[in-house]
Amino acid sequence: MNWEAIGALGEVLGAVAVIATLLYLAVQTRHARVAVETASTLGTIEGHSRFRQALITHPELTDLLAKANSGTDLTEGEAQRIKILFIELFLACVAGVATQPNTKSPRVEVEYLINFLKDNPSGIPHWSEQSDMLYKLVPGFCRAVEKGVAGLSDQQQTN
Repeated sequence: MNWEAIGALGEVLGAVAVIATLLYLAVQTRHARVAVETASTLGTIEGHSRFRQALITHPELTDLLAKANSGTDLTEGEAQRIKILFIELFLACVAGVATQPNTKSPRVEVEYLINFLKDNPSGIPHWSEQSDMLYKLVPGFCRAVEKGVAGLSDQQQTN
């Protein structure tokens, strides 16, 4: 065997090693991406769950929310608690969207929030107050929620 043949064999083996390494890295990158997306989804679910858990474990919050939705006047302290409650919900949704890599359409969070606001219209003014700040964090999410909130307002006006 001459040196040229040995050199050619070395180049072929080197190319095979590079291709194998690239395939391995591609598989590892995919696994890492899936792990990040899964962790992000679980974090979103956990945020929504904490919010619902607060309503379940503190019936006075649920009563306060019902009072706000009925249009009954709230004391200043009650109004502040409702505002904080809605801000927590908005932040949980934003955190869920912001931690999802490559999310172009955060449909689940948008649908969750719009449905919650549909059932609890007292939160719509709080969304309007907070949306400018939240828009800076996740503009696509906020645009979608704004569209949904506008639809809710249209529905309320026709009813």
